Amino acid sequence: MGHVLAPYRSILTRPGASAFAFSGLLARVPMAMFNISFILMVQIEYGSYEMAGRVAAIGILCWAFQTVPTSRLADRIGQRAAMIPLATLHVIGAVIGVWAAVNGEPEWVLWVAVILASFQGPLGSLTRARWSHMLDSDEDIHTAFALEGALDEVLFISGPALATILATTVWPGAGIVVSTTAMILGLTVLLSQTSTQPPPRNDAGSASLGLRIPPSIVAAAVLSLGIGTMFGSIDISFVAFAEEAGHKGWSGLALGVVAFGSFTGGLLYGTRHWRTPLWKRLIIGCAILTVGMIALAFSVNMLMLAIVGFFAGIAIAPTLTNCDTVVQRVVNRDQITEGMGWLRIGQGVGVSVGAWVGGYLVDASDAQAGLMLSAGAAIVMLGIALITAPIIRRGTERPGPLQALPDAPPPSMHAGDGWIDGPPVPPNT
Repeated sequence: MGHVLAPYRSILTRPGASAFAFSGLLARVPMAMFNISFILMVQIEYGSYEMAGRVAAIGILCWAFQTVPTSRLADRIGQRAAMIPLATLHVIGAVIGVWAAVNGEPEWVLWVAVILASFQGPLGSLTRARWSHMLDSDEDIHTAFALEGALDEVLFISGPALATILATTVWPGAGIVVSTTAMILGLTVLLSQTSTQPPPRNDAGSASLGLRIPPSIVAAAVLSLGIGTMFGSIDISFVAFAEEAGHKGWSGLALGVVAFGSFTGGLLYGTRHWRTPLWKRLIIGCAILTVGMIALAFSVNMLMLAIVGFFAGIAIAPTLTNCDTVVQRVVNRDQITEGMGWLRIGQGVGVSVGAWVGGYLVDASDAQAGLMLSAGAAIVMLGIALITAPIIRRGTERPGPLQALPDAPPPSMHAGDGWIDGPPVPPNT
């Protein structure tokens, strides 16, 4: 065990490294807790899954369109200068949201709250950028991103469970209070460490994709929209399923199990050098995910939901990795952030649609209807993968040995450069 942990000890003993690593972990608690906490709070206070889904959809949609601008802002003017005003907006939104929900204010006030809170900034990339700035060797950087990935998984596995326990047993707004407090404390410590902060850089001269988006990235973005729709209804459906089963507090645990499945799949997928062409792996991943989502829709109790959710989750991280690899192979390095941004926008729009429609279906019918939406979205996603396979194949295959075409790392292990946070829903790990 000591031999396994030695590389981590080596990088964490660098001056300031352990402090920014763990304060950064605390700062990004909202990525795992805020969305599910807001959904639970609105559903409990207003008694409507449709309304909870609508409010969550607005927040995630706004989040999707702020990802690239805020990431570039942090790079251009520095983390401290960018994150203080962005974090302030998030806190104001969280406070307004809790106040509005507990006082039964009109829904439009909740919309204002989640729109403000969506401008949280690139919480997932702050520490990764610091590691890139601090470390020199590829081996050390790989170790650092592996550590960051493991810490992210801890958040996404435990965050939903904690949010659900707080909302259902303590107070409906407790999850948001804990999430926001953790972010404030984490950012306070992180941003005070100016010695490890990367210097601001001016990327104004770098080439931009603009509207000249390569067809394969368009295809991957449409595919991400289908994936997002599938994810979007999961939060709502799991909470409703657990409530119908008489165990509402278990919904977060079930979501954590799905996240653990994704973590396991990403870990196994990333350890192999795949000779199968990317476009084929994309289809295979979508097919496995589709089978898992269909099986999930026929769950009859919480135990089956969790077990099937784990196995369905195994295909999540590899499928997201494949989509990211499409971008990595078709654009220049200085365009990766922009290319990834199109995928996250597609995914964010999908999550919004899934949350909104999923909430409506749960209210109009039951949790099974929401799970059926996830299954339907997965079937559509597989269809899109099959239709767009020739486009992706043309864009990603190159002459020469396959070894010249590396894969992107799993979503939770991207480098500081080109990192774009994923939509804040537990399955997206």
